[in-house]
Amino acid sequence: MTRLRIHFIERETRHTNSFSISQVGGINNTGERWMISAQKAITGINEGVWEFYILEDKKEVNVKVAHSENGEPNLVAIGMGYLHNLLEDLPEVSRAHSS
Repeated sequence: MTRLRIHFIERETRHTNSFSISQVGGINNTGERWMISAQKAITGINEGVWEFYILEDKKEVNVKVAHSENGEPNLVAIGMGYLHNLLEDLPEVSRAHSS
């Protein structure tokens, strides 16, 4: 299983009233930027291929799959006493700016 740190996100553009992630990304150990769809990340977590985490106050917070009220799977990182999804606090990028 590969463990990757998520550094940034891309928001879903069709949702205006709710927070939805379309892509997650980071920097690998060779300094290259990577970016994958949220759906691919969810599948990878569920299949045991990947683990993801973010850093909050220099501590690792695991990214997990949670289901919304309508049953849709979403990526979430909750912990460290925070009640909201910490992925929302990450910088946003767009595919136009990613490699």
